[in-house]
Amino acid sequence: MDTLSSTDGTRFGCASVVLFHLPNDGKLHPLAIVLDYKSSMDVSVTIFNRRLSSADTSIDEYNDWPWRYAKTCAQVSDWVRHEATVHLVYTHFVEESIIVAAHRKLPPRHVVFKLLEPHWKVTLSVNALGRSVLVPDVIANLVGMTPEQLYAFINDAYTNFNWSDFYISNDLARRGFPIIDLDKPKYHNCMYARQISPMWDTIRKYVSSVLAAYYPAGDLQVAADNDIANFCAEMRFSAGAGISGFPSAIKTVDELADMVTMCIHIASPQHSAVNYLQQYYQVFVPNKPSALYAPLPQTLQDLQRFTESDLLKALPILAQRDWLLMAEVPYLLSFAATEDQSLLTYAETAEKSKHVAFATAGKALKEDLLRLSKEFTELSSQMDSNSENAYNVLQPTSTANSIVI
Repeated sequence: MDTLSSTDGTRFGCASVVLFHLPNDGKLHPLAIVLDYKSSMDVSVTIFNRRLSSADTSIDEYNDWPWRYAKTCAQVSDWVRHEATVHLVYTHFVEESIIVAAHRKLPPRHVVFKLLEPHWKVTLSVNALGRSVLVPDVIANLVGMTPEQLYAFINDAYTNFNWSDFYISNDLARRGFPIIDLDKPKYHNCMYARQISPMWDTIRKYVSSVLAAYYPAGDLQVAADNDIANFCAEMRFSAGAGISGFPSAIKTVDELADMVTMCIHIASPQHSAVNYLQQYYQVFVPNKPSALYAPLPQTLQDLQRFTESDLLKALPILAQRDWLLMAEVPYLLSFAATEDQSLLTYAETAEKSKHVAFATAGKALKEDLLRLSKEFTELSSQMDSNSENAYNVLQPTSTANSIVI
């Protein structure tokens, strides 16, 4: 065992960059990997996949240890990116800023407060535990960077969060998934994109229905709403939420509907999508470790000499505590929300509201979510891997209504 890894507990991080190709058959294929990007390709170790397509069987990928090591580096980078920014910042911390700003600036009777409050259940308590225990005592001791570097990475992601960039139509488009093309064979495996888009539209329809009843004068009434103006200012204020990318003003019903939909989207389907699949992707540590446990090769020639033993040295085989936490934390965080915490249950509750606008919109939301459930089952069946793993994380009966874990 002493030959497999150092015993000093040193962890190494990397900033991998991967070039993928998505052909018309929808089989995503990696073409090249930069192990640890250092300002330019000239000074970064880059390796190209010897298999030019996923259908190429002429290369023995199983024993291609330099390429397998490079893929491990990419997974390490993705682990940190996912946990520290996509999960922690873009859902937990951004939603917390919404909750606090709303309590400071929106009266409880305000329609936006009423729309959002049901999606805040236990989120502040969960975040308090994450901030006091999970991040400093667990995550910071699993990644290949110092705690100070990790916190700087987290803070950078938060302060540079651009609100409207993450509206689903904008988010998917900038990542190369145009909504108009998602039903083409090329995207048949892109299940998050194919399901999150109609989910966004469904939530927005519900929100718009309620807002229409509370803003009968339309855009003029929204533009004159001082509470909304104060909320926007609080979200941007450096001593408030400090998200400078939040809209400086909301002047129309459509803009307000987008903003409210985004708040619900973050708390419910988006957090469900990034949280409840952690067990699937991360509990088998060799597939996705949080750090490397041996120094990275500094030249392509060094990398090309890698064998199986070099890959094993990079894994936390001797760091048993780290291995256990890498497996157990995503397992514990992936416990499914109970039925009473689901988005569908929220719709059923809204349908029973004493407020006519909420009851009418809630009834339509319930019907739309039940329709989506059938639609999502059909979409999931179209994936190449559906026989082994259906994509159920956005099913309305599974999607948590708020960030409860």
